[in-house]
Amino acid sequence: MTQGLKVMETAHLALDEQLAHDIAKAVCKAMRETFDVEVTPGQFEVGDGMVSLVGDVSGVIGIAQSRLEGTLALCLTFETVRDILPQVVGKSISVTHEMAVDAVGEITNMIFGQIKADLGSRGFSLRLGIPCVVTGKGHFVSHFHRGRYMIVPFNLDDQLFQVYVALHVEDRKPR
Repeated sequence: MTQGLKVMETAHLALDEQLAHDIAKAVCKAMRETFDVEVTPGQFEVGDGMVSLVGDVSGVIGIAQSRLEGTLALCLTFETVRDILPQVVGKSISVTHEMAVDAVGEITNMIFGQIKADLGSRGFSLRLGIPCVVTGKGHFVSHFHRGRYMIVPFNLDDQLFQVYVALHVEDRKPR
């Protein structure tokens, strides 16, 4: 049994169909339970280099696992947040920029907490950082390491939003 655990501890998270499924499941659940809306995941893509993400407001969390580091980001337009937030705060409340930022921070925490739990049940031991929220029309979320990324797009009433994951595995062998 110890040997089996040791193997799982050295297995690194991969940008694959299973991770895309875990992301889709967590996003759909959080959006349904929090905002009472249904979202549809699209086909994920994996690539290298810089990418421009769709959105005006993004929740970003750093992740780490032994020799792996990365970034997870939830990127939405202000319009999408403005459309779903009244489900929580009330339809008569005008959604402010500050409310949108707070909401994206909270939903980011919920989504990535669920992803971490799902990955933990499969033996991945990940550490998540404190989420931060980045705003600005057409902003970039980029990582400062070499690695690959995955984007999982979602559709909510013809509005696109994305989850972005970038990973880098250190090449050197542990001592």
